[in-house]
Amino acid sequence: MSFRIQRATAAHVDVICDIEREAVQLFRDHPAWRFYARLSIPKDLLAEEIRRGFVWVAVDEASGDVVGFVWLDVELHGDVVSVAEIDVLPAFHRRGIGSALLEHACAWAEEKGYRRIDLGTLPDVPWNAPFYARHGFMVVDKSDPAFAYARERDRENGFPDELRVFMSRTLWA
Repeated sequence: MSFRIQRATAAHVDVICDIEREAVQLFRDHPAWRFYARLSIPKDLLAEEIRRGFVWVAVDEASGDVVGFVWLDVELHGDVVSVAEIDVLPAFHRRGIGSALLEHACAWAEEKGYRRIDLGTLPDVPWNAPFYARHGFMVVDKSDPAFAYARERDRENGFPDELRVFMSRTLWA
């Protein structure tokens, strides 16, 4: 399968939300399901981040369909960027799309001068923490003040702290 990564446009908002809702179905048997099931991407926020240039999509070259996306959050810490969301349609898993999206986001962040990229994820799901570890992300101490905002957001959404790990990848020394 051949695909390309391109900057998302306003026309992608609905399909990105659809991809996220389909991808979250993979967690039905996980303790995180009850928290993921009730949350969805706010379309107005996504549209704004697309307008600002912080969301990219993976497009299947054959069909022209969007099959995955990555969204970066640049608002948290001056020289650190975070992965706000990354999802690939389950039918397209294990084809290198998630890896390409993640590496594209990391390359963009490094090019823009960010020194680190952070994310929060589930430690016990193969396409979460183990996937990120294969891409150079390391589990970090989530009590570090740098993750206070993310932990507060989890608490506000009722997401249990014990289900989440935080990971970072240094982009430049």
